[in-house]
Amino acid sequence: MQDFRKLMVWRMAHDLAVLTIEHTAEVPRGHGELVAQVRRATASVGANIAEGAQRPTSAQFAHFLGIALASLAESHNHVLLLRDAGIMRRAPAEDLVAHIDRLRPMLLNLQARVREPQTDPQPRARRRTHPEPSTPDPAP
Repeated sequence: MQDFRKLMVWRMAHDLAVLTIEHTAEVPRGHGELVAQVRRATASVGANIAEGAQRPTSAQFAHFLGIALASLAESHNHVLLLRDAGIMRRAPAEDLVAHIDRLRPMLLNLQARVREPQTDPQPRARRRTHPEPSTPDPAP
């Protein structure tokens, strides 16, 4: 387990969620459901990184990083929809897309590192499964 706040990928995800709140504040009324959904999706990225970092095994952490990646893809989709439908201005949407594009490879790299087999810092003593053959005494 580790302090998620020390992870650069979590800080980037947190920044994305804050930027999303700021940039969607300009969206005209009447699009509240879509705005709420994109805000939830971006908040979920950092939340899953944080939750995974607190799990006791690397496999569990990797699983939560996968969920974070899925939430990031959902966020990307919603931002593109807001932009392409003319609901969000192009500049703020492109800012969010650029942030998403920087965050995705970081998440993928962390997930790959977490999935790598852990090396044991202290090698275990080799166990013999068969007795060593006895060697004859040398002839005098």
